[in-house]
Amino acid sequence: MVLFDLLLSAGLTTAALVSYLLLFKKAPTRNGPYKSPGWNYYLKLVCARWAVRRWKSRRKATCLTEDSPLPTHTSEGLDSISIKATSPQGPTVLLGIRKLSGKTPLAEITLHVKLADGSSYKLLHHPDTAVGVWEAADGTWHAGGLKIQLLERHMRLRIIYNGLVTKVGDNTTHHAKFNALWIAASNPVRYPEDWSDELAAGALALEPWRDGDWPNILDRWEDGGWLQWGVVQGRFQVFDQDVATTSEYLQVRGVKERSWAPHGYQGLRRTVGIMVAAKDGTAVQLKAVAYKNVLTQCYSGCVRFPDFQVQSITATDFVMSDFCELPASIPKSYTINVSTKNRDLKVVIRINSEGGHLFSGVPYQQEMVYRTLVVEINGEPGTGILEMGYQPTDIREPAVRLAPARALRWVAASEVGPVSYCAPFESKVASCTEYVGGKGASLSLLVSMQDEEGYKVPPGYCLTTKALEKHLEINPKLKEAILEIDKAGGDYEETHFKQTCTRAAELITETKITGDIKEEILKELNDLKEKAVKAGLGPELRFAVRSSAVGEDSESLSAAGQNETVLGCTEEDVLRGVQKCWGSMFAFTSAYYRRQNGQQCLCGGGVVVQALVSPRAAGVLFTRHPAAGDPSRLLITANYGLGESVVSGAVEPDTITVSRDPDDGLTISSIVLGSKTSRVSAAGGGGGVEMQAVSEAERGVPCLAESEVLRLARLGVRQEELWGAGRDIEWAVCKDGIYLLQARPITSLERWTEEELLHEIDYPIMSDDELITFANTGEVLPKALSPLSYDVMLRPLQKSIGRMIGSSQEGYDHSIIVTHSRCAMALYNSVYKRVSSEIDVGIRMIEMAVHGHKVADDHIFSVALHRRKPQWTDKPAMILMMTRDILFTKRHMNDTIKKVDRMTIDSFKSDRPEEYLAALLDLDQDIRRLSFNHMSTSAASTASQFIAMTVLLEGGQDFTSEQCNEISIILSSGDVLSAEVPHMLDRLARKLGASSKVDEFRAQKPKDALGWLQDNQPDIHKEIMEFLNKHGHRCIMEFDLATKPWALVPDDLMEVLQNMRPPQEPVKSHAKTDAEIIAALKTPKKSSTKKVLSWLLPLCRRTVRHRESTKAHLILAIHKTRLAVRRLGQLLVQRWFLPDADLVYYFRVHELLEYIETRNPDLLKKAMQRYQHFTAWSKLRFAELNSGWLSPLPAVRPRVEAGDARLEATSVCGGETVARACVVKDLSEIGQLQQGDVLITHSTDIGWSPYFPLLTGIVTELGGLISHGAVIAREYGLPCIVGAANATDMFRTGDTVRLSGTHGVLERVTVAKEENA
Repeated sequence: MVLFDLLLSAGLTTAALVSYLLLFKKAPTRNGPYKSPGWNYYLKLVCARWAVRRWKSRRKATCLTEDSPLPTHTSEGLDSISIKATSPQGPTVLLGIRKLSGKTPLAEITLHVKLADGSSYKLLHHPDTAVGVWEAADGTWHAGGLKIQLLERHMRLRIIYNGLVTKVGDNTTHHAKFNALWIAASNPVRYPEDWSDELAAGALALEPWRDGDWPNILDRWEDGGWLQWGVVQGRFQVFDQDVATTSEYLQVRGVKERSWAPHGYQGLRRTVGIMVAAKDGTAVQLKAVAYKNVLTQCYSGCVRFPDFQVQSITATDFVMSDFCELPASIPKSYTINVSTKNRDLKVVIRINSEGGHLFSGVPYQQEMVYRTLVVEINGEPGTGILEMGYQPTDIREPAVRLAPARALRWVAASEVGPVSYCAPFESKVASCTEYVGGKGASLSLLVSMQDEEGYKVPPGYCLTTKALEKHLEINPKLKEAILEIDKAGGDYEETHFKQTCTRAAELITETKITGDIKEEILKELNDLKEKAVKAGLGPELRFAVRSSAVGEDSESLSAAGQNETVLGCTEEDVLRGVQKCWGSMFAFTSAYYRRQNGQQCLCGGGVVVQALVSPRAAGVLFTRHPAAGDPSRLLITANYGLGESVVSGAVEPDTITVSRDPDDGLTISSIVLGSKTSRVSAAGGGGGVEMQAVSEAERGVPCLAESEVLRLARLGVRQEELWGAGRDIEWAVCKDGIYLLQARPITSLERWTEEELLHEIDYPIMSDDELITFANTGEVLPKALSPLSYDVMLRPLQKSIGRMIGSSQEGYDHSIIVTHSRCAMALYNSVYKRVSSEIDVGIRMIEMAVHGHKVADDHIFSVALHRRKPQWTDKPAMILMMTRDILFTKRHMNDTIKKVDRMTIDSFKSDRPEEYLAALLDLDQDIRRLSFNHMSTSAASTASQFIAMTVLLEGGQDFTSEQCNEISIILSSGDVLSAEVPHMLDRLARKLGASSKVDEFRAQKPKDALGWLQDNQPDIHKEIMEFLNKHGHRCIMEFDLATKPWALVPDDLMEVLQNMRPPQEPVKSHAKTDAEIIAALKTPKKSSTKKVLSWLLPLCRRTVRHRESTKAHLILAIHKTRLAVRRLGQLLVQRWFLPDADLVYYFRVHELLEYIETRNPDLLKKAMQRYQHFTAWSKLRFAELNSGWLSPLPAVRPRVEAGDARLEATSVCGGETVARACVVKDLSEIGQLQQGDVLITHSTDIGWSPYFPLLTGIVTELGGLISHGAVIAREYGLPCIVGAANATDMFRTGDTVRLSGTHGVLERVTVAKEENA
């Protein structure tokens, strides 16, 4: 027995050893560079399945979870984001940004756009993708003019490109802009977490057994990433001299990919990526990767189905060794079969010749070839992109020059150490905007590079914010005066605010600087005099004293000219000049500007004291043409003397355009002579500056020689490189060279377009047969939805409906959606989400409830069946849901009433905006619960209607209009809460009509009428107040937080009551008894049917009452939330976050959270733009049913006929408007300006700043591309023309004018009355 056991053990051991050698240790067979399955492959595959599951359960989660770039912390590796998207109509977008980690991280970018007409554009430097040194930025990818900005995590991105492109085919160079949005349509699919066990096991089974570490072979290269399905929509424009010659709105579908490869291209041999999308919403992403020695064939991917489910690919017959092993061997067509856990797809691809190739790495490490595709997925037509990666055969450095790292950057406050009252330009403190403001910090950085770059900066120093802080501390009355401004701004009234600012500014200006501050200013002034003498600026030295507020000249705020600049100061004038600069920071224009831009009243204030040069000519240089940001053209404006005449727009300067080729070669393309009637020069004797006439001879020639123009342009190109972005540079040409006096960012280049804002929260349309309706939702929300309401009200409602009717695993199949800022209904996610094999009475009933008529035809129904096949469980589940809803409808109603009654904003005690907002956001769960309760009672009401209709039809599957009318009679019988409103209004109108003082009431102004009633008709006033307390929150757009119902604006109710003329005798009720209602029915043929209906009638009434009750209380909860938001808006106005409390409704919640924390003016500008466009968006009209991508119906516009006055001038900001003209020849006439006017004036300066938010367009007789009016117009996005000679004489206030900023035309027009379509 012992011998037998011994032999058995030996036999088993031998068998195990032989199995190991045969199954695992045996070297795999090879097909060239690829490992191929051996005879034991399927046995190993079984083991691999178990090993993969074990490996996934033990591995750490990938570090790649966010849209934004990973921090650079390794010596090698790739971090990238890319978007590949196409449309069946032909347009294609391929773009991406890649970070190459290393000792000096580098950036690579890709951009290829194909338009509907077949024309394609690519980046100028392709096939090279490397553009320069990587520059990190929070939440943003940017390089080489391409920017991908995170808007919402895993939901939305903004894509901006402004630069040069090459047109494929003729290789011509063009300036192009691309403003687009990426909107996600699925949750992220992660790699390797969502890599199917089957495909992962297939890759692992090809590898030989490696001791006990076999599964970890899959982690050999540590790659990770994720992708999302979604859409790109936005406008691509090609320009010729600032005129858009090509403009197309692209709407394409595809994937966004984030990937991280810590080993870079090491070990990588070849890749294939196939992304295809069909018209029906089916989309496939297949990726194949081949490494050199380990994991020679790895396949992964996913499929997005029309029902919104995304499933990992579990099997495919795609074989890398058979497909395009070399770039030259691309076939014309190819067929791939892929499978998911329960579906199979056949993908036929036809590979177009159009595409391109790219090189990645420095030196080249990967060659990428891409092609567009025409495809069929299970017979459904579509398009796609094929991307293939190879080891390059020609390993060399990129042919393009790589942009170096940005050399000039502001210093953080934490880096500067101790800070005194003054800091010379050469000090580190002077490079910190938090201590010296934007202007001073820019000058300091310019000084740091002047010797290397061949320009000069007049010597000088900065007064730091510490000086102003100490000055206010020494003089408490100044601080009190500023606090009065703060208080006046919180409760704004223009006259009082102006007076308060004027008093404070004068007080600060007249309060002398003393003590240590004065001593340090004078000490630095002595040092400055010595430097100036050494620089050859003496002996009659003058100074410029310039304000430099914190936040001024920043990336977001220019604050151009808002604060004082004192030129030509003598030594004795400097202290007085500093006082003027400090005072100007609290003058009306400056304080108003800060209030309008959400900045604090008491801002940090620096001052620059600088030697004043005496230039022959001076002006402004834009390194990108300001009209559209064209990087191939520089713009120079110049005049004799100091640059003040150019900056202020006091004279018409010379305008010089310099062309810049891709290799930075410069040529003068045009010189337009300005009138140059006068110059600004330092005054003799007592200091200051004076205007001097320019001789006729000087006016007739350019004030700059061509050599000076080109030298200045070269400095501009170099400054753009040093700063890493376009620059607005003030300069001066003197005998001893060129001086740079300022270099600020160009703030208007990344302004949001109206189109972007309109589509920002759009629902992603992933199929051409998506069916969208505005029925039902168009009744409840007939106008544009405010952004805050989208987050606070609509999203909880979407989640409640998803919980009610069920959602796919992705949660993106919303029933209620948003497009063009309007609420709509996605019918395949609601009405046709679960259909039977044939159209039945249930579908028709829901259609009648939503649309009031039948909708589904054979095509619509076939699409619904294609998206989701009927299941045998559908009917039992529906019956169960209907039963549940009917049984619990009263409970849901009572829960709603109880919850709403307990809601109160009185519990929001904090007066800190951030705490108040946090408390407000805690209401989200309440709104979600109330929404669910209302959906439940609505479903119960629908269920009772369905049962009643089924009984009425006695088994019929369709109904006539007469039968529909009979069921309506049943459903409308009985009292409901919403009927109280018209009844109470009618009663109030009758009481007023019966009053002897009704005519006197109707003669009152609506705003005075309620007070008049309180004094003259107290009983009626009491009833009106009771009505407002009970129903004052009901109104049109009552679901929108921005709506102002009667409770908030009782004037509107007074106007209604004043205009109501009810008949003298009340309309008699013709209510029937239940028995009479049932007896009058003609449809039932059986007596039993009427009997059952008599039992159902109370049920129908009860469910309708419950539905109306939950709706009324949900709206009351929204109104209570509205009151809380209004209070938040008022708090934000008091704290100088907002200039208008209503702006709070035009933020998204995440934007509001960030804004309260950072005061980022870009977010406020965005909210202001939405507010500005909202009225126009609310006028958009749509068809009831829309298939695929939506477009508004053509607007029925009033006919505009040209009048007798027309002029052409220089366009500085595009756009078009038809509006009232306001002609203002002097600022003292500004009182006639109205909201929405087109301003026509001689010129503008800083004193006009408070009035720009009121305008829809600007026309000036004087000025150039960089005049004050032009700069402000671009900042506000207003149509603007300049140089419109005699405009103030040709037009009159009150004229209706058409201003085309795009074409540079202003004309008087006649607007005919609007005609009905």
